[in-house]
Amino acid sequence: MSSIPALTPALAALLAAAALCTGWSPAAGAHACQDVAVDAPVRWIAAPYPAGRRLLKVGPQHEFKTPSAAAATSRDGDVIEIEAGEYTDTALWTRNELWIRGVNGRPHMRAPARLTQSKAIWVISGRNVTVENVEFSGAKVPARNGAGIRAQGKGLTVRAACFRGNENGILTTNKPDNWLVVEFSEFARNGHGDGKSHNLYVGRVGHFEMRYSYSHGAQVGHLVKSRALRNLIEFNRLVDDSDGSASYEIDLPSGGDALVRGNLIVQGQGSPNQTIVSFAAEAKEKATGRLVLAFNTLYSLRRNPVFVTNRAPAPVVAVNNAYGGAAGRWINGPSEDVGNVQVSPDRGFRNVSALDFRPAAGSALVDAATKSGAAGDETGPPSFEPSVNLGGSPRRSLGAPDVGAFECCTTGQPRAGTR
Repeated sequence: MSSIPALTPALAALLAAAALCTGWSPAAGAHACQDVAVDAPVRWIAAPYPAGRRLLKVGPQHEFKTPSAAAATSRDGDVIEIEAGEYTDTALWTRNELWIRGVNGRPHMRAPARLTQSKAIWVISGRNVTVENVEFSGAKVPARNGAGIRAQGKGLTVRAACFRGNENGILTTNKPDNWLVVEFSEFARNGHGDGKSHNLYVGRVGHFEMRYSYSHGAQVGHLVKSRALRNLIEFNRLVDDSDGSASYEIDLPSGGDALVRGNLIVQGQGSPNQTIVSFAAEAKEKATGRLVLAFNTLYSLRRNPVFVTNRAPAPVVAVNNAYGGAAGRWINGPSEDVGNVQVSPDRGFRNVSALDFRPAAGSALVDAATKSGAAGDETGPPSFEPSVNLGGSPRRSLGAPDVGAFECCTTGQPRAGTR
């Protein structure tokens, strides 16, 4: 495989343009969040609330002018709707079973100088809370770990949200009875810059899931970091920006059971770490659980990358992953490899310069997946693939499945040798 010693001008321009499409302009130092496209095959839809819920409305024309005012009055099971607009407000949510949703656009929580408990724009300590369609930016605290949301209850679901320019996007507790689910959300340019804060930082909770989301441009920290006992990371775009400095794209330092499947994972040329996916770096020989890596597409723009580093005694189960870009090492550490394919950047993917990582016609990825499990099994072909929008696309096979996160025939274009 050919080496890419530096980001080509064409690819740098395309990466910058792609970032601008979601509103990020490095020169301007500002970022506007990407919306969930209405035409995405799998997207967030504002579902009906459960019957019998009390509704509190927040906005200039409503009884509650700020989210914190509604939080102080809320009761278990309430629905809180926040009108689109900018709020320089910080709130503590203590009630259980809350459903908090932005309406008529996406409300923007811009961090004030002092944050709740010196922790976050929103501190959520209630049980089983849902947050949808809200933006958080600018959270900073003296401890350098300010967050858009500090999740310290027992269960949080976040959908269609955006976290940008905070020291951490979301930061959880280390309680095993806590859990976090993230869907259809964007994490952009979070991190203090010291490598200790990240786009998304999950502590030692019981369970973490992330799907249909986009994480990019972490400031020296990681795109996704999780110490959860169980991790499920599927159908995401974990792609560093053209001028990004993200360290690991995925860091699972404590081990645990983890399934990473159907993701596009791209390492920028400015990454301070060789490794793209890191497992059990801190627990090492004491780590329990295993990492399963299936049907992902990994691409590196950095010199001498290591696509996966495993410090646990249990081997990584790596099945039908595509990897390419700069020449480097596939896996450092024990592994069981089945059907992984290394491809050259100019022949394996449809159009790397246009950020199109679908297999090219005639690519070694096409129809090449090794049968390792039935559809629906953890190492079997995924049901969806990452979308350029905050959503997902159904994965449709023509013939045998392709290796990697994408199918060459998804857009209806014929494969080589077909009509």
